[in-house]
Amino acid sequence: MQPLMQQKHELLLRHARQQSEGATLVMALLHTAALIDRACARELAAFDLSEGRLAVLLAIANTETSATPALVAEQLGVTRAAVTGLIDGLERQGYLARVEHPSDRRSIVLKISPEGIDALDKIGPRYGTWLDELTAGMSKNALEGALGTLSAIQRNVIQTEGENGNAANV
Repeated sequence: MQPLMQQKHELLLRHARQQSEGATLVMALLHTAALIDRACARELAAFDLSEGRLAVLLAIANTETSATPALVAEQLGVTRAAVTGLIDGLERQGYLARVEHPSDRRSIVLKISPEGIDALDKIGPRYGTWLDELTAGMSKNALEGALGTLSAIQRNVIQTEGENGNAANV
């Protein structure tokens, strides 16, 4: 069986003299998130994509109007500079193209290429199956309980951020 949390988290709990089940749960959650991130990266590697590049493709695909870099950055909650780097990589891969904006010569529009559409079409079912595999064997009650727990933790993090200015104070 995999360890419930990484050694660094165990050391942090020990140093903080923290033995509560809540603290152990949060550290186990951090470890689980890291495992999921690594597994997700492996799933997307088959398409030579990162989560960021996939998010950009999905944002463009789900935009009903012309997708501009600024719009994609806003939708994803990241900087335009971050989106520009992701767009550059997707363009090199042939997954999208920059085209002139139809009414604003100073702007560009992002269009997904047939290769990009094909990648999204292949990723969707594979990603959905992978997500189901991660929760295989869990009952509906267990899933609902886990979602309730995660929701409570998220509310508490947001509340703590508000009280402390940001979570970086921890």
